[in-house]
Amino acid sequence: RVGEDMMIMFSDDKDAARQDVLSKIRFYAFPYAVYKASKAGRGFLFVQSDSSLAVMSLPIPILSNGRSCPQQRSVFLHWLTMEEYDKEVCRDDFEMAAMRNELKSAVETYEEKVEVPVLTRFRCGQIAVGIAPLVPDYKLCQILGKEYYGHGQDSGAVQLNIDDV
Repeated sequence: RVGEDMMIMFSDDKDAARQDVLSKIRFYAFPYAVYKASKAGRGFLFVQSDSSLAVMSLPIPILSNGRSCPQQRSVFLHWLTMEEYDKEVCRDDFEMAAMRNELKSAVETYEEKVEVPVLTRFRCGQIAVGIAPLVPDYKLCQILGKEYYGHGQDSGAVQLNIDDV
């Protein structure tokens, strides 16, 4: 799916690559989302990376030319309400503002005990909105979220290094 030029060309491949990234981080990202939602209210998980989607989707940190990735592959997780999104993200980034209606619909319609709305943005410019199923389930996400993030770390983002999880 990732070509020699380290690009993903087809939309189905991009969808699969995003799913791969989310599956790598789900045991940390979704408990974070459930925990933060319990504190901040209804919103969405914002997943950002300073690597491209193609690089993030590789099973191991080896590029198509056989060399190691030049930097640590990581994602930053934020839980944002729509109000925070409007104030903090859309104010500075018109491309992100274009996703607002789709994102608002996802936030308004998701079932919090079984799903989480997700907005992804990668260095290559790939931006997507979706609703992901909670894995692990809601109760386990509550327990893990409190265990991972409930010790005075209620504010700020979380960085996950993909090759360490």
